[in-house]
Amino acid sequence: MKTIEEIFADVFGVNLTEINDDTSYIDYEPWDSVKHMRIIAKIEEIYDIEFDMDDIIAMETIKKAKEILTKYLS
Repeated sequence: MKTIEEIFADVFGVNLTEINDDTSYIDYEPWDSVKHMRIIAKIEEIYDIEFDMDDIIAMETIKKAKEILTKYLS
């Protein structure tokens, strides 16, 4: 199963070394609204979950995405 970092890197088309927990929607130019929804769709597909809209909006960093995913997997 892919990690969150691998999913983000795949969608952004970058190496894992270019992103980290602090990578942010606000500061990272490749992270736009279309890619955000692609990330959401991939995570939901891979982990067989469906996020609430509030959680989709709250995923502003990779670290926050991990925290939210953990909530759904517990």
